[in-house]
Amino acid sequence: MIPCPLDRTVNITYLEAPLERVWWSVATAPGSSSYLTYYARTTGTEDEPKIGDRYTLNYGDINNESVVIRCEPPHHIAFADTYDSMDPDGHTVRYRVSTAYTLEQQGPFVKLTLEVTGFEPTTHGQWFRECLEMGWRRSLMNLKSVLELGLDLRIEMFSYPRLGVANCTVNEEQSPMVCVPVREGNYLLQVFPNSPVDRAGMQAGDVIVEIGGMPTPDYPAFVRAISSFYGKTAEPVVVYVRDGVRCETTVRLSLDETFTGLIDIEETPLEEVRKKRELLARQRSGSGSLWKTDEAVRSESVPDSK
Repeated sequence: MIPCPLDRTVNITYLEAPLERVWWSVATAPGSSSYLTYYARTTGTEDEPKIGDRYTLNYGDINNESVVIRCEPPHHIAFADTYDSMDPDGHTVRYRVSTAYTLEQQGPFVKLTLEVTGFEPTTHGQWFRECLEMGWRRSLMNLKSVLELGLDLRIEMFSYPRLGVANCTVNEEQSPMVCVPVREGNYLLQVFPNSPVDRAGMQAGDVIVEIGGMPTPDYPAFVRAISSFYGKTAEPVVVYVRDGVRCETTVRLSLDETFTGLIDIEETPLEEVRKKRELLARQRSGSGSLWKTDEAVRSESVPDSK
């Protein structure tokens, strides 16, 4: 992550492609779908964005209602974004930020600077900041692949195995509670029901400090560690801290869409996803036993046709 104030993130990439093509990719709805979104729609003219146009953008279990607030083709465009992110229990959490793209021709390259501003100074604001920055980093890599190689690698970019958690770098607020120094671990804000870490006995409030022998002092290191198991059937040892005590467990990583968020909403509407997660959230017993299996959930969710 490029060093900057905590209310923003900045990503920069150089693209060997025509300026007009880069502009189309980042400024228009069909361009967004070429490398980033599951679907994108606009209230305006598809290939001619203007101030006031409203975009509906979907990224699996995340929706973004976005409004164009600046438009100077082909060099500057900015959006006011409203992200709705679905929690493990099916509730939707809303985040508002602004996203600005600046395109500069530099010889045969286009320098693309993407700045997101407006992150809230809270733990969940930090979580959203870290997740979004890493998400944009991967998406811009895919944009480079699409424009320069003709290869859309978004599935490969985001299909790394998951633990089934919402986490962020340990901050000053969490540090005294968990007995882990700032930026020396990943604090678990939420644990998905029936997820790999849930099955392994971990819980919200734990701090992951190592995965498969790789230290995870911050969020980028955490993502790099689990991404290293891409394409592998892995059960790494996860070292974590609970109540100041260093513990370890073996976790079987998962590619279940529930934990990756890679949901094809044309096949599985978000309302169906929400109901499934709500059902899972209600099924934890009073003793805190593991959640029911997906097969059990499916059998209870499908009405009896007899």
